[in-house]
Amino acid sequence: MKNLRVKSVGVAIFAVVMILVSSTSTHTPISSRWNYNEHLFPIFRDQCGTCHNDGGIAPMSLVTYQDAFPWTQSIREEILGLRMPPWQAEDGFGRFRNGHALSAEQMDMILEWSSGGYPQGPRDQAPEPPTVNQEWVLGQPSLIGEMSESFLFDGGLSETVRFFVIPAQISDEQMISAIDFQPGARAVIRSASVFLDNSGTARTLDSGDPSPGFAEAADNDFPASPPVAIWVPGQVPVLMETAGHIIPAGADIVLRIHYKKTWITEGQEFSDQSRVGLYFSSDQSEPIDSLLIESPVESDGTELFFTHRVSENSTFLSLLPEVDIEASELQVTAVTPDGQRIPMLWLREPDSGWLTRFWLKDPISAPDGTTLETRVILEPGATYAPSISILGKAPSSPVRFSLGYVNGQISGN
Repeated sequence: MKNLRVKSVGVAIFAVVMILVSSTSTHTPISSRWNYNEHLFPIFRDQCGTCHNDGGIAPMSLVTYQDAFPWTQSIREEILGLRMPPWQAEDGFGRFRNGHALSAEQMDMILEWSSGGYPQGPRDQAPEPPTVNQEWVLGQPSLIGEMSESFLFDGGLSETVRFFVIPAQISDEQMISAIDFQPGARAVIRSASVFLDNSGTARTLDSGDPSPGFAEAADNDFPASPPVAIWVPGQVPVLMETAGHIIPAGADIVLRIHYKKTWITEGQEFSDQSRVGLYFSSDQSEPIDSLLIESPVESDGTELFFTHRVSENSTFLSLLPEVDIEASELQVTAVTPDGQRIPMLWLREPDSGWLTRFWLKDPISAPDGTTLETRVILEPGATYAPSISILGKAPSSPVRFSLGYVNGQISGN
């Protein structure tokens, strides 16, 4: 009996030791100089918190330690793969007003924290999760337009695109210096594009659809021109001081909203009634125009290379690319008549699933005769899968982009 009791005690002690060993070996030893409360939280709040918060478009929150630490390895993989935050422009090849990339220091801090035991830091310094900002970033807009009725994003749908017509109700032509967007159902709105329409086309399509707004379709006559603004979570509106888009009297504002659920929101029903804010500028601003530049339809299997020669003095302001072929790189360079090469945009693994207009921080003065060179490096065996373009026409090429510009030269914005 005594031997049995001793043996039982020995087995119990062995089991406790094994549990302790197992539990300690599953956690990475603390080796990070950085902790969440003091160092990581400001980065996640400012660079990730717009999407990764309770009720945001991302499937998990990162703005509390308890929410963030289960995802440390996923965070590490996304940072190493340069996929998050979703800003594809290569640092140093062109500069942008709406840049949303992590700095090298921020990346190093996140990587060290995620592989170094992801310490929480002083408990008494735990930060308060940020609240969602319901204010207009640039202050009160000159005009606020709201969807006339709510759109119900059905629980049985995972993804859809709808256009909504909002009459601007202005009696005089105005110049728009900035456009902002406030999502009504932020958990499922992936992006919003803003168009201006004074042809009545969008109204006709709206009246022919029994549901609020109208559906996106390849045979629609709308849009006829590129959007004047694009909103994606995490990016702030760009204010142009010396240039703007003209909105004619009696024109309509048209929202194209891309709804998409994550595994967290799958099966749920959402009601959306989003708003758009327009900021008017002085009459001294120069009107922004757009130019559609397209690649050849056929490639040599490894790359697409195409050029466009500018026939008048211009100032380049922005680029909005669409890529419907599997590519590893897209690079756009402006070459002036005297041979100067000006970097404009370099995308790694371009993804049209994240719509982005890249606003140049330094507008490029392009004399008559300037050539735009575009080189797209294709993935081995790349396939071309045409999508519905938002640039104003049915796509006839695998790569295209809208160039925003003004005639002549303007001062920096």
